[in-house]
This record gives sequence, structure tokens and C-alpha cells, in this order.
Amino acid sequence: MESIRKPVHLIAGPLGVGKTTAIRRFVARSPEYVAVIVNDFGKTGYDASFIAEAGGAERLSIESIPGGCLCCTSAAQLLPALKLLCEKPEVERILIEPSGVALLEPLVRLLRNAEAEFRFELRPIIVFLDPGKTPVATLQQIPFFRSFADYAGIAVLNRCDLAAPEAVEKLFQCLEKWDPPKLRIIQTAHGELSPDIFSLRGSVPGPVEGPHHHAEVPSAGALRSERVFAFGALMDLLRGESGQLARFKGIFNTDQGWHRIEIAGGNLSAVPVASASRSSAEWVGCGNELTDRLETLAE
Repeated sequence: MESIRKPVHLIAGPLGVGKTTAIRRFVARSPEYVAVIVNDFGKTGYDASFIAEAGGAERLSIESIPGGCLCCTSAAQLLPALKLLCEKPEVERILIEPSGVALLEPLVRLLRNAEAEFRFELRPIIVFLDPGKTPVATLQQIPFFRSFADYAGIAVLNRCDLAAPEAVEKLFQCLEKWDPPKLRIIQTAHGELSPDIFSLRGSVPGPVEGPHHHAEVPSAGALRSERVFAFGALMDLLRGESGQLARFKGIFNTDQGWHRIEIAGGNLSAVPVASASRSSAEWVGCGNELTDRLETLAE
């Protein structure tokens, strides 16, 4: 009798659209043993640690592939990690989150080629989009963004609470007419997803031929520090830079305790967290000049 193939879900989308938050919410509530392969844009493993905070360690396995992207430099790490998870009898479902700069075409090709050998079932691709940051013209005219719509079996319009209603409606109507058609188009906020979308089945579009190049990514930077930061000044600095940063995520030891601080879609947030070994952050949009400015806020 043929064994049941484990479902594998590719959860993709541009930088800062809420993919990791959605995964964190799902694994926190799922009764299944879920394995997650996370490809951080930077090298800190930030997204993997964020998902791990969801709890349920006894039914959660996280494989972090930091740096590079799953469609090229980190592909050699993806296949062994995926094969190992497919062979673990306790794992019931596998989620893969590529970085927001990865192209889907080579990644889908990689997974389709491994599907039979590793004995998994590639489910419809779940693609997150931010209606407030991805207008219809961008989706239709820029190949990098168009590929997300092409491959999406399930399109998730996230952060609808922050976008203008007309922007949400225009993007929804655009995707309703998209070819190939979508199994489902979801409007949500804060990464809230109904668990039933993970039960949907359907064919995954074949790779769209084209040159292998990434989206044009602004300069990036990172910070590591053993010092204590002034929380108020830190928030003021980041608030002033929020329009320039495509993405910022970090954990800081401050004079008001440890905080996880993020910028996504131009929105700054800070949440108290448990202590870490040191402060660390990574960002896309300002380069290393931001490092020097952050260091001036530490004692």
C-alpha cells in the first residue's frame, strides 16, 4: 500500500508582506506536527527565532537557511533539509518560506523535480501581497511581482486594515481575472488565515521561462551589539527612517527591557520579548550607514 505523501506548502511574497507572522500564527494553533524551512534574507536567523516563539516545541521543527536565497545560493541546503523532514515519521506537514527577494521559477522547478523522489505532495502555492504597497500596475508590469501572481494558487491580500479600501478592491478584481485562475483570493489582516486553505489541492503552474535574476534590492545592513540602547531614541530614529526602509527587523536590549522591533510596509512596531544573548538587527533600504547611527544610541 502506498504511503501518504506529506503536504508541502510554499509560502511566498515580496519583502515585508507578513509571511512569517502568518506562519507563526498557523503553527501556534495547528494540532499537527509541522516543520518549517525558513530562508532569512540576512544571516541572523531572525524569522526562524520569531516562528519558534509561537511555542509548541514538541510538535514544531524549524530548519533555518540564512543568507542568500532558496532559488540559487541556498538551494544546495534546501534539498537535504527537505529530504530529512520528509523522512521523519512524526512530521505531518512542511511549510517553506523563501526570502522576499527569491524568484519562484527556479524554486518551483527544484521542488517539482524532487516531489516524486522525496515522496511529498506540493500543494497550491500561497502568495502574500500587500494591497497598500503593490498596486495593480506593479503586479501587471514588473516581472518580479507578476511572477507572484502567476504562481499563486491561493492569493492572500494581507494588511487590508492598513490599505485604502479601493486599493484592496482593485487588487482583488485584478487577481479574479488573472490567468491562471486562483483557487482562492483572501482578504485579511495580521496574517490571519483559515486553516482550511491548507487542505486545498490543485495543480501548481509549471515554471515560466525567463532570465534568472532577482528583484532589484536596495542596499542592506546589519547590526550586532552587546550594549544597551535608549528605547525612546531608537524608536525616534527608526520612525524617521521608516519611509526609506523596505524592511527592518531586530531584537534590542534597551533601557526599557528587551524588544522585538520591526518595520514592514512603512509601519514601525515594538513588542517586549524575552532576553537574548545580544542585540541584533538586519534591514533592507539604508545600507550600513544606519549601523553607525544606531550605535550612537547605545551605552
